[in-house]
Parts: sequence; structure tokens; C-alpha cells
Amino acid sequence: MRPDGPKTVKFDPNALERLGIKVEPVGQTTGTLDLEVPGSLEYNLDNYAEVGTLVDGRVTAINVKAGDRVKRGQVLATIVVPSIATAQAEYLAAEASAKIAKENEAREQSLLDKSLTTAREAELAKADATKTEAELAAAKAKLQALGVTRPTGGSNISGAGTLLLTAPLDGEVVRRDAVLGRFLQAKETAFVIADPRDLRASLNVYEADLPYFHIGQEAEILIDAMPGKVFKGKIILVEPQVGKASRSARAYIDVPNPDGLLRPGLFIRASLRLPETAKSGRLLVPAPAVQPIGDDDVVFIEHRPGMFEVRKVNVARRTTQVAEIRDGLSGGERIAVEGAFILRGEVTKQ
Repeated sequence: MRPDGPKTVKFDPNALERLGIKVEPVGQTTGTLDLEVPGSLEYNLDNYAEVGTLVDGRVTAINVKAGDRVKRGQVLATIVVPSIATAQAEYLAAEASAKIAKENEAREQSLLDKSLTTAREAELAKADATKTEAELAAAKAKLQALGVTRPTGGSNISGAGTLLLTAPLDGEVVRRDAVLGRFLQAKETAFVIADPRDLRASLNVYEADLPYFHIGQEAEILIDAMPGKVFKGKIILVEPQVGKASRSARAYIDVPNPDGLLRPGLFIRASLRLPETAKSGRLLVPAPAVQPIGDDDVVFIEHRPGMFEVRKVNVARRTTQVAEIRDGLSGGERIAVEGAFILRGEVTKQ
């Protein structure tokens, strides 16, 4: 701003409200500023599970439907898997061979002790027992890789070649993709288990706003689809990395949903209350209060109703909603926090 440039701008005091010009004292409004960040609701991944199978198989029974509450270990569906039947048969055969070979080894050793057989025969019996023991271990490992136990029992097996899909945690069946009689592939998800009473808001926080986000900070959740309703939550995580393309980071807010009013996928706006003085001692003001005139940033200070001084300020940091003032402004001074662009337009006309 030129030294001989306009220093004041005047308006009819009665027209200020009609023009949308709002004046408030710096640091003495409500004591806080609101910073709004968009995002969406999602399930809390700490209480979320996608249930599927490691092998292809046909669904022969379904025990739950979407909306059912389930306990950890509860059977969700039964799947017949041919490869499991084959692996179980191989295991039983390996188990029988290992048992016979072990008994034969013990017998040959007993005969050798009595000099009723040769050392060669005892060595062959021992080698055979070692080999069959290794084959049994391999068959057991194959069953474990398939996610089942030995055929004679276990919580995951119900008959030869049959796999039980169970709930890995307590929660609600929020999605069921399994269809009776359909062939389920290993890459597919059969059920999704989650807790709809425990949600999280996922926010896209631009890098300029990150200094104002702190773990444990309280926030209000506003939802356009539910006007008038305000939900409370706290920031539980701010991701350390900023996206190269988006120039933003993810922040998460725990949002309790005991009444079940909220649903994952809803668009939300998280409103954070900021103190009007930053930790550095600098004043925080709404970003629209600071306007550019030439190469300078200015605010409009009200001396009396309708009369504003054009004051140059030094901006330390600026976001789309908040400006951090390094100097040029004092706490308690009354500035135009809304409609300042109208005052700027009047100045440029002079």
C-alpha cells in the first residue's frame, strides 16, 4: 500500500448489516475460531474384519444374515472344499504310515538288542520311520496352510472336506456376500463383521491446516443430511505423511454411535475450535478478515460505527479459513471479520 494511499474507508453504519459486514474484537469474540474440514464416516478398523477362505469351495450352509449380532468364533457359513478333502486324506495316510514305521523301528531295535536281526535291518527301519515322520509333518503343514486342522476334530472342521467360516471378533454382520450354493473363490469376501456403534471420521487435512490438529483435540461432527444435529468426537490420529499429489494428510476422529443414527459413508464436516492466540503468541483471525491491497495484506479496524482504518499486517501463516498475524494487530481491536472484501473494493475505488 502506498504511503499516500487511502487510510480509511467509510460506510453508512445502518448499511453494514445489510452488506454482510460483521465486526468483532480480536481475541474477545467467543474466545475461539472454528476450522471446518470435510471428510466421511467409516468403520473403526480396530473392530472390523473381512471374512473369507484361503481356498475355493462351494457354500453349503449360511447361518447368519446382514444385521445379525455375532460372537467371536460363531459359525457364519459352511463350505465344501475338494482340496481340503484331498489334504485330509493325505494326512491320514501319512499318519498311518508314520505309526507303522515307528512301531517297526521299535521292533527291529528290540530284535537287534536280542541279536535276532541285523544292524542293517534296524537302520533301514529307522530311516523309514524318519521319512514317514517328515511326510506326516508336511501333510500337517499343508492342512495348516489351508486353515484347517487334522480330520478327526477341531473347531474348523465338520466332516471331511468341510470348512467352517467363523467370526474373528464380536460385532455385527454389516455385509453378506456369500450365496448358498455358489462357488466361493479365495480372493472373495464372504462376510464383513464390524461394530456400527464405533465409527471414525476420516478427514482430508491440507498441509497448511496441520499445525492446528492435535491428538486428543475435541471436534464437532456436522452432517448435511442431518441438519441441526451435532455429534462429538476426539482426534485419535494424524497421519505423519502428506500426499504428494493431494498435499493433504489423513486425520481420524473417534465418533461414538450408540443410537445407530450415523452410517458409514456419510459426508461430514468436522469443526475444530481454535484458540484465538496460537501457541507462538500470534493472533489468529478468520482468513477472510485479511485482504490483499497491492503487495500488502491489510485488515479493517473499526474506530467508530461505519469508519474503518486500513491497517497493514504481517501474516505468518495462512490457510483457507485462518490467518496467523505476526504483527500489526493487537488483541481487543475491532476488525471486520466478514465482508472485508466489500471494504477492500471501496478502498480500490478511491
